[in-house]
Parts: sequence; structure tokens; C-alpha cells
Amino acid sequence: MFTRVGYRFLSLWFGFTILAPLVTSGQLQAQSRQPASRAKPIVAPDANSKSVALTGTLLRYKLRAGETLRSRVSHFANTRTKIGGLEEDSESRTVSEKIWQVKSVDQQGNMTFEFRIDAVDMAQRVGEDEEIKYNSRTDKSVPDAYKKVGESLGKPLAVVTISPDGQVVNRDKEMKSPQLGMGELTLPLPKEPLAIGGQWSVPRECRAKLDDGTYKTIKLRELYILEKVSAGVATISITSQPLTPINDPAIDSQIVQQLSRGEIKFDIDNGRLLSKHLDWNDVVVGFRGPETSLKYDARFIEELLADQNKQTASVTNSKQK
Repeated sequence: MFTRVGYRFLSLWFGFTILAPLVTSGQLQAQSRQPASRAKPIVAPDANSKSVALTGTLLRYKLRAGETLRSRVSHFANTRTKIGGLEEDSESRTVSEKIWQVKSVDQQGNMTFEFRIDAVDMAQRVGEDEEIKYNSRTDKSVPDAYKKVGESLGKPLAVVTISPDGQVVNRDKEMKSPQLGMGELTLPLPKEPLAIGGQWSVPRECRAKLDDGTYKTIKLRELYILEKVSAGVATISITSQPLTPINDPAIDSQIVQQLSRGEIKFDIDNGRLLSKHLDWNDVVVGFRGPETSLKYDARFIEELLADQNKQTASVTNSKQK
């Protein structure tokens, strides 16, 4: 029989709780695996895309020394778990302000920036328990559940160097955060220009714990497709695709949060991510027997905010509209 303690553990496991602000601000895993590209025939979908059709689009990061990129990162999640006659909901909300402060750009175009989180607004609730919440801008005291988060705010989490194609080439700290489908610290970009419909993919792995205590490695790939280019902004779809066959609901239930589906907008002229939108709406039945089910609904939104000290802010804002 599944105990109440075990049930509550599952709710917390599947719910997105106090790890959210660090994870949503980007994963600091090494991105040494190069994207594999697959181009499609170059055909102009409309008059505005003729130049893209003829020459393709080259996607590259173009951060400038001295500028500061601020992004608002939001994650909302609801998990409904059923085990036998028991049913429980867990909810979480995390809104954080992510900072990239660009320190330098070398002759090869590699960009070094300090990565930190300046503010969070967080809340979590499991079942009928009282909601735990914390807003770093308004609350003087920090709940125990968010102590480590509060202590990290405004402090450098890492100094990272990336190449123009989005590969992490150096970092001064190793931050180990779980992969939850949010993507890497940067968007890995293809090596060559792509036409509309062009694809590239990045392999990765995750692990699922088996009943005997061992772990099964699941191979995945993140598939990116250049859907359109308009007014200097590339729209890119992203889909996580398991490559390892999975026939066990217990494994499905563990990797559901690690699979991405959504859309990215990338500023081609200024070389930076404008926004990322990901959605989850998944149901797993039988993960702990025939009378068990898990329903996971979530949304992740990252949006670049205006930098008031930079002239490029007006350009960036106009492209987001």
C-alpha cells in the first residue's frame, strides 16, 4: 500500500518547487555537443523572405561588452496525482529576473558575461497545506523553503564564456541543476545558414530511477526548426524527442518535465534571444499501478526586458511587438 508520506513525496517530486528560479534562469551544463543541421530546399515563402530564401539565415550571438541583458523568467505548474482513492494537487509559481552582464568580447567573438538573479516572486502549495510564498522585493523575511534562493540573489552565480554559435566554452563555476525541459543556458545555434524550414538538433541524456534502485539512461534530442523570419526576428520551434524506446509509465512520469515543446524568437541583427515560450499538458496513467495517474500542466515564459542604458533597447522592443 502506498503511504501518505510516499504520496506527498511524489507530489513534491513532480511539482516544480524551490529549484525553479535557478533552473528557469538557464542550465549551466557544458554544451560541448555540436548541433547537427539538416537544411531543406531554399524556397521563399513570401516576398519579405526573398533574401532569406536566396542566402539563408545565419543565427549568431552578438553581445556587446558593457551591456546588461535583463530577462523576466516565469514558470507556472500544476500537478495532479492520483494513487488509489487519494488525489492531490500541487501548484507552484516562480517569476525571476535574470541578468547577463557582459564583461568582454574577444577577437574570435567569444562573449564573457556574469550570470545572476536579482529578484524572485515565488509560491508553492501542496494539497490543502498553506501556501508558501516569497517576494524578494517586498518581503523582509525569507521562508525556510526559500532560504538558499534568498541568499543567492544579486550575487554572481557564474562567469560564463560562450561562442557566437551559443556553445559554452568556459565557466568559472559548476552549477548542477536538474534538466527540466527549460533548455540550456544559451540557444545552441547551427553552424551554417538555414532556409525557412531548415532543422538542427542537439542530443542530450536524462536518467530515470528504476524500482531496483538502478538508473536507466534515456537518450533525447532537441529538434529546432526555423519556422519564419520577419523584421529581423527568427521564429524557431523546439520539440524534445525521446530516442530511447519507453514502454514503462514509471519512466514516463519521471521524464515528463524534461521534454520541451514551444517557440523561440531570436533577434538576428542584435544576436540575442528575445523570448522563449514552452508548454506542458501531459497525462501518465499507471505509473505506480493500474489506479494511479499523473497530470502535469505547466508554462514557461522567458522574455528579454528593455535595457534603459542602451540604444539597442528601442530596436529590441519594436521587434517584440
